[in-house]
Amino acid sequence: MRLVFVIAILVLSFSAGAQSKHYGDISYAQPQDCSVITKQNPANPYAYLFRNYCEQSDARLKQTVAKLYGRPQPSTTVLTVPAHGTPEAKRYGVACMGGLVMLRIKNGWEQALDADRRYYTCRTN
Repeated sequence: MRLVFVIAILVLSFSAGAQSKHYGDISYAQPQDCSVITKQNPANPYAYLFRNYCEQSDARLKQTVAKLYGRPQPSTTVLTVPAHGTPEAKRYGVACMGGLVMLRIKNGWEQALDADRRYYTCRTN
């Protein structure tokens, strides 16, 4: 009976370990979809305030987690930027790629940073 119990514990512990995330699987770039607040409440004049509060609290949470893991921190400012591949992004040289603000440079793209060297997150317009 003890042998069956030990085997069951070993099998369960190995299966639980296989499902855990690996280091680096956490995405800090994708902002929480706070724009749902304004989409679901178009007549509410305060919906934009609640969306901004949601985005700032999400950024503060991600800053704390990034600081604990020693990773780059997001800015508390969420910008409205044209999506990558649109004519506006090509014209202005700035695009929203995967929730990050990217600036067009000579040989590719560069991530936009604020004055505190925190990366900007964005929503598409």
